[in-house]
Amino acid sequence: MSKDLTQNLNGSLEEKVDRLIIAVQSMDSRFASMESRFESIESRIESMESRIESMDSRLGSVDARLGGLETKVDERLKDTRPMWEAVQAQLAEVESSLRGEIQGLRGEMEKGFRLYDRRIEHYLGEFDKLRAYQRDLEYRVDEIERK
Repeated sequence: MSKDLTQNLNGSLEEKVDRLIIAVQSMDSRFASMESRFESIESRIESMESRIESMDSRLGSVDARLGGLETKVDERLKDTRPMWEAVQAQLAEVESSLRGEIQGLRGEMEKGFRLYDRRIEHYLGEFDKLRAYQRDLEYRVDEIERK
């Protein structure tokens, strides 16, 4: 609320209380809006966690498949050394490409977390402002009730 509204509190006590009730109701609706935003952020974070778990299981599957390939290659390369060297080169290439993808995903995740951190910090700041505003209104109501 602006300072003009607080200075124009002339009128009956009922009118003043009605104005204060309207202000508190407005604050309640803002708090409800903030709660829904926080719930939305929580659901997005949960979605990201499930995606990360899915990626982890897929990487585990890739790791298991690579382990299986290494075992097969070991069995077949007992007498075929040149083939073994070619397979090792391919495995190294696959591993390096996976590392690159993982690094890219890690960078994207860190960027996303930084964005959510900034948003949460912003919402917390707004929440603190609303708390201060509510304390101010409560103080004013107390002053009006004393009079």
